[in-house]
Formats: sequence, C-alpha cells, structure tokens
Amino acid sequence: MKAKREKTTVLFVNKTAQGIKPMQISSQLILNWKKYLLMLLVVFAGLIGTIVFLTNYGLRQVQIQEGLVRKMQSMHLTFAQLDTLAIKKKFTNIDLELSTINGYLRARGIKSPIRQPEGGETDHDIISADEISDFYQQYLTKIIYNISYTPLGFPFPGTITSTFGHRENPFTGENVETHKGVDIRGPIGAPVRAMAKGEVEFAGLRGGFGNCIMLKHANGFETLYGHLSKILVSVGQQIAIGQEIGNIGSTGRSTGPHLHYEVHKNGEKIDPKNFLTLN
Repeated sequence: MKAKREKTTVLFVNKTAQGIKPMQISSQLILNWKKYLLMLLVVFAGLIGTIVFLTNYGLRQVQIQEGLVRKMQSMHLTFAQLDTLAIKKKFTNIDLELSTINGYLRARGIKSPIRQPEGGETDHDIISADEISDFYQQYLTKIIYNISYTPLGFPFPGTITSTFGHRENPFTGENVETHKGVDIRGPIGAPVRAMAKGEVEFAGLRGGFGNCIMLKHANGFETLYGHLSKILVSVGQQIAIGQEIGNIGSTGRSTGPHLHYEVHKNGEKIDPKNFLTLN
C-alpha cells in the first residue's frame, strides 16, 4: 500500500484581504526547493551553453566559407596572371603545324579551311580556354573533311611504269602521245583501293580503259581507275577511304597487267604524282 504523500496548503491573499485562494503544494517541494532550483539553474545553464555553441559554430562555418571564397578568388587571379606569352607560344607551334597541313592541301589545289588561325599568331590576349578549344575543334573538323575527300596515296602499292604527260606510243614505240594519268604495275587480281571518300560515278567498260571505275569526291575531285579485271562496286554507291573497289587487270588498250590511275580537278586532268605522297 502506497504511503500518502504529505501536502502543504498555501493561501494567496490579495491586498484588501478579501480574496483568499488556497493551493496545495507537495511538502517535499517546499522542503527541497533549493535542490529543485539548482536543477533548474543547471538546465538553464545548459540551454545557454548550447545556444552559445551553436552561435559560435555558425560563425566558424561562415568564416570557413569566406576563407574558401578568398582562396578561390586568389587562385582565379593566379591563373589570370599566368604567362600568356608562354601559352601563346604553344598555340603558335600548333598553328605552324596546321599551316604545314594547309600547305600540303594548297599544293593539291585545296583552299585553306580557315585563312588564319587565331591561337598564337595574333596579338590579342587569350580570352578563354573554351573559346580557343572551340576554334581549333572547328578548324580541325574542316581539315579532316578536306583530307577525307581528297585522293591521297597509291591505289595499289606498285611500281610506276608510266608517268603523267607526253610519252612514246607504248604499242609502236613511235610518235608521241599524251598520257593523262600514271600506270602502276601489279599482278592480275591484286586489290585496287579508293584513295578518298566519294560516290561511284561510273562503273563498266569505257573504251581504251577497259573495265573502269570513276569516283566523284568533294572539292571538285574525281579519280579514274582503268584496265581492271574485276569491278566490285556499282554506280551511286558510297565509298570509304581505302575500300577495295576492283582488281588489277589488263582490259582495254593495255600492254600488260597494270592500273591506269587518273586524278581530275574541276574537270581537268592533273598529275596524280602530286597526290601520291605528302611531300
């Protein structure tokens, strides 16, 4: 059986002593009021300490953030103050290499994709890495396009037996005739490959060329492959660089198995020798 808790009655009297309001309070509370007061003070002190801690913590976070901002600003200034001359020198070297490529293209009748690179040759300050990157990306994309559609290299890696220009008649040894391509010796059946991207413009028998293929490329270029033993493509077909399009033969007006190879620019027959190598 629980012991009955003792209570003390407290009377509250107003100034006129007319209103009396009794209230019962635990006797333990009255007897131990100092202990309870101390507990309240401890709780209050704890709350004050927590508030002070959180306030200081927030201030420290703000200071840390401000410090990071200052460091980032300092780094930005450091990068901004880099030696732009050294950077421009690197881009100048890139420009020189691109100019060399453009020289090879111009020697083959192709205009430069862009008149003048702006990376290292101008006196303007470097504006941003993104703008420079975008400029060179566009520049290289145009160069890649021009190179991919320009016939470069040997359609068959054989020996040249007859060059472009005037020569003696190979059948009689008399008189002089104009040879409008180069002849490359090779065995019958050896693969003949396309030297640029393009489209098959002609595929079939063509007079003295025998079995012949003509490919149409960009920038006004066309290539002709004659005396083939076999044709492996058809008119209208899209052709990739290095794709096998036929086989060496001796059809048409021919003294033996070889490939007759021509390069045309804007309808004019030009010396393929300038397109067989990059020098």
